[in-house]
Amino acid sequence: MEFDKIGIVANLKKPEIREVVEKIVEAVPRDSTLIAEEELIKFTGNARLREGEIQECNVVISLGGDGTLLAAARAVEKQEIPILGIKIRSLGFLTEDDPDRAIDSLIKGDYVVQKRLRLEGSLISNGERLQSFTALNDVVVHASGVSRVLRVRTRIDGALLGDYLSDGVIISTPTGSTAYSLAAGGPILNPITVEGFVITPLCPHSLSVRPIVVSSGESFSVEIIEDGERSLVTIDGQKDYPIKEKDNIEFKKSKIYTNLIVTKGYDFYDLVRKKLRWGGVLRER
Repeated sequence: MEFDKIGIVANLKKPEIREVVEKIVEAVPRDSTLIAEEELIKFTGNARLREGEIQECNVVISLGGDGTLLAAARAVEKQEIPILGIKIRSLGFLTEDDPDRAIDSLIKGDYVVQKRLRLEGSLISNGERLQSFTALNDVVVHASGVSRVLRVRTRIDGALLGDYLSDGVIISTPTGSTAYSLAAGGPILNPITVEGFVITPLCPHSLSVRPIVVSSGESFSVEIIEDGERSLVTIDGQKDYPIKEKDNIEFKKSKIYTNLIVTKGYDFYDLVRKKLRWGGVLRER
């Protein structure tokens, strides 16, 4: 596939960005236009970069970590523009480790596009829909103060799952199941083969309240029965909205997917083993 407009987004806190942008500029054919925001153009000083909207591009290259890719995915979610993530000094579970190989694969068309499930949420207050949003990784309903807990009620397809006290609850996609949800004790879902969501309570005040996996065909909700001083719903760790007692957050599978570009040879379980050190033997022989 040929790209006449390539968007570049980057984490400018990483000094290696200049070097990687230079590699992209050298590799991309002259008849392709490179689009970037004004800050990146000034940061790199590269004359080939043109200011413009990445929503008008054929492909977007994200330079940084998973957070940079998540921000790019949110910016182009409606257009479903394919995104190639390139890791710059971070763990980078969603991004490619080798910039040279990633850029070369993109230019040669030697890649695979994975359709990643997104989660759709709606914030309902007093019967009114205040906000609607989608997430590639996760949505977290949580108290913002120290030692503040929430009492939440979870329903799946209208059926009561339960009420419980906790620091909050994480609603994770398969893509996000290796992130915050995993750290809170949730299971790992393969984002290539599994369409489902993980509901992971945050530090619940009960040993019987555990993470649960629901299918993407089910709708579910989290209602705030009792909250602390200030509570939030946070999308992909980057955007949040205030919530209060009696508010309800409804969830379902989004009609929108994120098209993630990966180099050929990608294997999810290999990634889990290498980056999360899953299954490692801790004792010495």
